[in-house]
Amino acid sequence: LKVLKEKISLLPDSHRDALAADLDEIMYTTEGDVRIYYDDDGIKFVRILMRFWYLNSANLPDEVPGEAKVFQIMFGDENTKEKKHLLTANYEFQREFTEGAKPDWTITRIEHPKLLE
Repeated sequence: LKVLKEKISLLPDSHRDALAADLDEIMYTTEGDVRIYYDDDGIKFVRILMRFWYLNSANLPDEVPGEAKVFQIMFGDENTKEKKHLLTANYEFQREFTEGAKPDWTITRIEHPKLLE
C-alpha cells in the first residue's frame, strides 16, 4: 500500500483521474487466472486475477501507448461530444479458503498498464 500511494502521488493529475472507474463505465470484466494453493503452514488460499475494461474521460493524450484509441461518444446533437478512453486494469484478489475462515478478500496486485508505470 505504501508503494502504491507513493507511485500515485508522483503521477500527473490526468493519470490519477484515469485510474478511477465508475461502476457504470466498466464495459467488460473477466477472470484471468484462478489459483488455489497452500502456504508453508498448510493454510489453503485462493487467488483470482480480474481484468477490467472501462471508459474514462480523463484528459489523456489521444493515444496512450499500449491502450485502445480514444472513442468519440456523442450525446444529443453533433455539437455535444465527449472524449473517452477505453482503459484496462488488472486486480488480483486473495483470501484464505480453509473451512471456517473469514470471507475477506485482499488485493495483492494492481496493474493499470501505462498509467502506473
